[in-house]
Amino acid sequence: SGVVSDKLFKGNRVLMAMLLSLLNLVALGVFLLTPNSLVVDVISMVVFGISIGALICFLGGLMAVDITPNEATGMAIGVIGIASYIGAGVQDVISGWLIESQKTLVHGVKHYDFSHFRYFWLAAAATSLALLVVIFVLRLVQRPVVEFGEQQLSNS
Repeated sequence: SGVVSDKLFKGNRVLMAMLLSLLNLVALGVFLLTPNSLVVDVISMVVFGISIGALICFLGGLMAVDITPNEATGMAIGVIGIASYIGAGVQDVISGWLIESQKTLVHGVKHYDFSHFRYFWLAAAATSLALLVVIFVLRLVQRPVVEFGEQQLSNS
């Protein structure tokens, strides 16, 4: 993630995270909203797995280390790790509740309806992407002010 973001995106980690998040949302949408097809399901899950794996490594490691002083990198990774476990636990509880609430028993056989469940996952992925877009826009708005201030200081 570091090499790719440095070389292809000139160190713009938020832009790379946005593209990975968009890829994640599209792959998840294709898997959940298209008719059943083994080939489409396999491709969408491979793309989803690659994008979510890169996001986890990228956001949970590289970006946390980038924004903290060298003396605090261990603490930053620890805090991100704890937050990740809390998020995973909350997600498990919500997912379990959604799955159980849509379960029906027909002649002793359990049937699950994932129609509501898929919208939760899509909304979570879309929210993640929206937050990254907000961060990207805020950085664009703030960057010229910082650069102008640094130039003004160096010219004085």
